[in-house]
Amino acid sequence: MFTLTQYSSTDYLVAEELTPSEAFKLVDKSKINWLDIEDTEKVSIDEISDLFDIHHLIVEDIMNIEQLPKFERFDDHMFFTTKMLSFNEDEDLIVKEHLSILIVENLVITFQEGLPGDAFDDLRNRIKVGKGMVRKYGDDYLFYRILEAVVNHYHKIMEKLRGKIDYLEAKALENTSIDMMQQVIDIQKDVNLLRKYTIPMREALGKMRVEANEFIEQTSVNYFQDVQDKLDYLAASFDTSREMLRDLMDLHHSNQNNEMNRVMKTLTVVSAIFIPLTFLAGLYGMNFRYMPELNSEWGYPVVVTVMLMMAGVMAVYMRVKKWF
Repeated sequence: MFTLTQYSSTDYLVAEELTPSEAFKLVDKSKINWLDIEDTEKVSIDEISDLFDIHHLIVEDIMNIEQLPKFERFDDHMFFTTKMLSFNEDEDLIVKEHLSILIVENLVITFQEGLPGDAFDDLRNRIKVGKGMVRKYGDDYLFYRILEAVVNHYHKIMEKLRGKIDYLEAKALENTSIDMMQQVIDIQKDVNLLRKYTIPMREALGKMRVEANEFIEQTSVNYFQDVQDKLDYLAASFDTSREMLRDLMDLHHSNQNNEMNRVMKTLTVVSAIFIPLTFLAGLYGMNFRYMPELNSEWGYPVVVTVMLMMAGVMAVYMRVKKWF
C-alpha cells in the first residue's frame, strides 16, 4: 500500500492506496512529502526506483530484509535502513520488520515489509493536527521523528523485558523452588535480539551525523543527538540486563542447591533414625535355634516397643538440635 502524506505549516493532505505513478505525480517539492510504502515486492520497488531515480545499491538494501542497520550517502539523497521492532503481547515475542528510509529534497520515503501496524501512529496524528513542530520544520525533522518513533519502541520493549526480569527475581526470592531456566533463556534471547539491531543503528546514526551535513539543518542536529543519547542508554541497559540475568541464574542455581541440600538433610535424618531399627530387626531376624527371648510370650511386643522408643528419642533429639 502506498500512502502519501503532504504538508506545510498551513496545508495538509493524505492520499492512500496509490499506485507508484499516482504517488509520483502527487509529490509537490514545495511542501514536505512523506511517502510510506508498505510493500517490498520487487516489481513495486523497481517501479518506484525508476520514478524517483533511486540508486540500484539502495534497491538491494531495501529488498534485503536481513540487512543490519546502516547509513549511505549519495549525491542528492541519503539512505538509512534499520529494524522496526514491536512486542506481541498475545504471543509474548518480539516482532521485527525491515524499515528503509530514503531522504531526497522535501521528500521522505519509508519502505516497510507490510506487516500489520507500525510505530508511526502518533507521528501521523501530530502531522494531521499540527501538534508540535513537525509541520514547521523540513524533511530532516520528519526523518528525526521517524527514527525517534522506532527508538521509542525499542525502549518500550526494553522496559517490558526489565519488568520480566524484576518479576522473576521477586518470584525467585519468594519461592525458592520455582523453575525459571527457560524463562531466563527466553528473556536473554530477546535482549540479544534488541542489542543486535541497536548497536549497528547507533553506529549508523553516528556516521550519518558526520557525513550528512548537506541533508540535515544545523537546527536539527540536537534532535539527532537526542536519538543518539537514547541509543546509548539502551546500549548501557543491555549490559545491566545481562548482569541481572546472570545474577538471576546464580540465584536460581543457589536455590536449587539449597533445595537439594534440604532433601539430602531430610533423607539423612530418616536414614539415621532407621539405622538402629534396622540393626535390631537384623539381629532378631537371625535363624538360630536357641536365642534369648525367642520363646518368651512378651518378646515381640518388647522388641517393637524398644524400637519405637529408640526412633522417638532420636527424632526428639534431632528436633531439639534443629536438624530438621
